[in-house]
Amino acid sequence: MTREPDSLEQEAVQRLAACRTWKSYIELDLKEIYFLTAPNRQRQISSMVMPAVQRMLDAPELNTDVGFIVVGDFITEVVNAFLPQAMPWCEYAPGMDLPSDAWKQVEEIARANESKIFEAVKASNFYSEIPKSYYPDLGIGTVGMWISRPHPAQPIVCSAIPLRELEIDLGPYGEIDTRFAVRYTRNHYVQELVGKEIWDKMDADTKTKVGGKPTDRTQIVWGFWRKWDDKTDEVWQHVVMRDNAVLHQQEFRGEGSCPLLVTRFNPTADWPHGIGPTYQALPSLRQIDELERMRIEHGSLSLHPPLIYPDDSVVNLDQGLEEGKAYPCRQGQENLFREIYRPPPPDAANYQFEEKVKNLRKLHFVDHPEQTGDTPPTATQWMDELARAQRRIGTPGMSFWREGPAQYFLRFKYLLEAAGKISPLKVDGRTVSTMPRNPAQAAAEQQEIVKTMQIATYFAQTFPEEFKVRVDGGKTMQNFAEKARALLIAWRKPEDVQNAVEQMAKLTGDRPVPGQPGIPGPAA
Repeated sequence: MTREPDSLEQEAVQRLAACRTWKSYIELDLKEIYFLTAPNRQRQISSMVMPAVQRMLDAPELNTDVGFIVVGDFITEVVNAFLPQAMPWCEYAPGMDLPSDAWKQVEEIARANESKIFEAVKASNFYSEIPKSYYPDLGIGTVGMWISRPHPAQPIVCSAIPLRELEIDLGPYGEIDTRFAVRYTRNHYVQELVGKEIWDKMDADTKTKVGGKPTDRTQIVWGFWRKWDDKTDEVWQHVVMRDNAVLHQQEFRGEGSCPLLVTRFNPTADWPHGIGPTYQALPSLRQIDELERMRIEHGSLSLHPPLIYPDDSVVNLDQGLEEGKAYPCRQGQENLFREIYRPPPPDAANYQFEEKVKNLRKLHFVDHPEQTGDTPPTATQWMDELARAQRRIGTPGMSFWREGPAQYFLRFKYLLEAAGKISPLKVDGRTVSTMPRNPAQAAAEQQEIVKTMQIATYFAQTFPEEFKVRVDGGKTMQNFAEKARALLIAWRKPEDVQNAVEQMAKLTGDRPVPGQPGIPGPAA
């Protein structure tokens, strides 16, 4: 039976120990994935040990670069699908219990707030820090990102939290609750990282130890966990520790108030860490690397087979044969040099990487639509393949969207509201929540557009007169634009539409159909 902690410090230490236990179960797998996909990264995964400041020169040699390519393509695919820099990737939507009439009162303000939020995103280092955070950790399944504003006069700052610094645990509903960032930082950065307020609270002995050795490293721990007993709002308990001593504690209140954001790709109900495509592809990565090593060794044996020769104290070939060199031997022994072993011709099936690499790319959602037959696919078939690929990445990406892009958006919104740059959306005391838009939803809407266009084309060709009378063309075009998120289209006012139709009628000799001001009809 676990004893309840007597103090906040004990609770923080116990929670951190539980998080480290979870990571210890997968530590060897994480190290191997780093070796296969990012060998130059730190492979000291445990936060209990200070990472080395030099490369692992004694590590085994990597024989293939397939892991680099596939994981890099996967990160690019996810960023372009979920976080496109050229367009907003999240939007406000009415809360669950908010009436539609109330939403209409704040919708215009909400859209203006969205523009300000994405202006702040672009002004920050968000898009340059995302690749640092995601590669290769998103392929493994878990990434960390710190978003804060150290100074009001500076833009919002985003910092990647690597897996070796990130410790997490599950909450009561299967979400990531307890989270820690453990960093071994040089002493001359301690004051900047913890902030002046916390630095001033430190005892004199700690300041002396930190300030006396500026190039040494100190362990600083930032911890967060939800306070579920407070049902009035989203409340986070925050602690800052040096080693195991709490230097500062504080409560953060509100949606988006926690600066340490943990995102998972393809999470499970059993483990806090996600099981990403690179984690799932670990057996294939091992096999590809091993087969590549065997192919290299076979080629080396074929080019430089081992030799046998009589030992006459004249010829010395202990170091092998070199190209262009002449070696003396005793007369009568010219033909006694022969190969001990000649490797057989390589079997192409033993080194067939195409099928394994194809499966690897499919697992990472970067297998683009392919022509499966001799006949080139039609445009409709090609679009169906693209929509299917979007749906595939959207299924495991639903949790990623909720824990990633949606939380990034909420964090920026919280910081801008705290700075007074945007105003909170409230109607009759109710806060308007945000609803993210993900690729799976976009793909479904694109399919709806295609289906509607097919039906509309059929009706227009089969029943041309009835179609013109019964269908409101202007409203239909607006519906299409809204579904396709074509926000750049500018619509005329109703009176301007009527004037434009009349001008067109004069030029063509037609006049508008009564009751249909937006669609020119045949002359009476």
